[in-house]
Amino acid sequence: MSNNKDIVDTSLTERIEGTLNGFLAKHKKALIIAAAVLVVVLVTVGIIASVNHKNLLKEFDTVDQLGKSYSDLQAMGTDAEGYQAKYDELVKNLNDLAAKGKKYPNLKAEYLLGMVSFEKKDYQKAMDSFLSVYSDANGSYLGSLSLTNAAVSAEELGNDSLALEYYTKVIDEFGLTAAEAPKALFGQARLQEKSGNAELAKATFQQLADQFPSSEFSKLAKDKLAFL
Repeated sequence: MSNNKDIVDTSLTERIEGTLNGFLAKHKKALIIAAAVLVVVLVTVGIIASVNHKNLLKEFDTVDQLGKSYSDLQAMGTDAEGYQAKYDELVKNLNDLAAKGKKYPNLKAEYLLGMVSFEKKDYQKAMDSFLSVYSDANGSYLGSLSLTNAAVSAEELGNDSLALEYYTKVIDEFGLTAAEAPKALFGQARLQEKSGNAELAKATFQQLADQFPSSEFSKLAKDKLAFL
C-alpha cells in the first residue's frame, strides 16, 4: 500500500515539474522581459529614494541657514543699512522652501514666516501661517508651538474667544506634557478671568501653580490667585 502511494506521489510530482518546465520553456522570453522590467523598476525606486533623501537633507540644511538668517535679521534692527534687502531675501527663500512640501523643513520655513509676520504686526498673516503648520505637523512639538502662537496672534487681533479656543486645544490635543502647556494654561486663565468667569479662572491658575511649580507662568499664576 505504501509503495503504491509513493508511486502516485512521484508521478504527481513529475507531472507538476513537467507542466512547470513546459510553461517556463513556452514563456521564457516573456519571463526574461518581466524580470528585466522588475530590475529596472527596483533600481529606479532605489534612485528616487536616494534622490529624495539627498533633497530632504539639503532642505534641512537650507532651513537651518534660514533660521540663522532670521536671527541675524532680528539682531540688525529695522533701521540698519541693508535690512530691507536681507528681509526681502529671507521672506522669498522661506516662501520657496515652505511651498516644496509638508516635511519638517517646509513646516519650519512656514513657521518662520509666521514669526516674521508677527514681528511686522501682521497678526492675521502670522496666525494663518501658524495654523497651517499646526494642521500639517501631526501632533509634533512644532504643532503645539504653532497653535500656541496662533492663540497669541488671535489675542493681538482682539479675538479673545478664538484665542481661548486655541489655548484650550493645546491642552486637549497635546496634553500637559507639551512644552507650551504652562503658557497655554496661563492664557486660558487670563481670558477666563477677562470674560468674567472668575471661578474657572481661579481653578485654572491653581492647576498651573500645582502642576508646574517651577515655571515662570506658575509664579504669575500665584500672583493672580492672591487677588481672586
